[in-house]
Amino acid sequence: MILITDLNKITTRFTNSIITLGNFDGLHLGHQELIKMVISRAKETEGISLVVTFRPHPLKILAPEKCPPLISIYEEKIHLFEKLGINVLVKIPFTVDFSMITPRNFVKNILCDLLGAKEILVGHNYRFGRGREGNIQKLKEFGKEFGFSIREVEQLSIDGEIISSTRIRHLLKDGEVEYAGRLLNRHYAIMGIIVKGDGRGRDLGFPTANIAPKHAIIPADGVYAVRLFVREKYYDGIANIGLCPTFNKKELSVEVHIFDFNEDIYGEEITLYFLRKIREEKKFNNATALIQQINTDIADAKSILAGYPGISENNKS
Repeated sequence: MILITDLNKITTRFTNSIITLGNFDGLHLGHQELIKMVISRAKETEGISLVVTFRPHPLKILAPEKCPPLISIYEEKIHLFEKLGINVLVKIPFTVDFSMITPRNFVKNILCDLLGAKEILVGHNYRFGRGREGNIQKLKEFGKEFGFSIREVEQLSIDGEIISSTRIRHLLKDGEVEYAGRLLNRHYAIMGIIVKGDGRGRDLGFPTANIAPKHAIIPADGVYAVRLFVREKYYDGIANIGLCPTFNKKELSVEVHIFDFNEDIYGEEITLYFLRKIREEKKFNNATALIQQINTDIADAKSILAGYPGISENNKS
């Protein structure tokens, strides 16, 4: 996959490009179906499949208070596009100046003159250009003027529910990681660095790795059955998200007890996959009661994880 992050560095005009545009936060199942259509059309027309997206999210520049927490981080999204098989990914730096480009100039100067649009696939509600003045009707008009076709793609639904990034954010905030994973077509995962904790887990007999997440969205407080990718291997475990009320912590923590693992990984990056929530976080009267509950949680997690024999390469972030 060719990654372009600076339009000024494109020295040769693309031709016969099958293009889709959007923010693609989470790159969920609906997005994936759209990308597959683009790739299929590119093969049929002997063209190239090309995705145009933006960094940062336009709302971070135009209305930061309205910008939602993003499901995917930059590196993760690039990896997912590459795994899907896109030929070219164009990540346009979004600035105030860029936001002032008229819809017509955006289409003519960038999509046509620079990226060689032959066909554009977008959702029915796609908006673009200065003040979001551009819409599907304008794209069709520009297509007639500049010589490209438009294909309007319906949103994908599961059991009658439209798949959207907004819906997935709500599910994650509610701890519904299993259903969110269904809409993402992969287990939701966060990447982070292992940092020093207070050592209480080890004192209780269950050493934990404390994660400083890179992601903006952390699932709801509670205990989860998880799988980790660290040092090029996968491990099973349980994760606790919250304030650890038994010990009156003041800051949110993400702690993971990794099964059958006893290595020093401080400072290393891991990927944590959430498979299913086991229970809510709660306060215990004493350490003995907490230890009993942790043993129950581990048994529950192992039973859940037995139903997920492996994580495919498509899940790896």
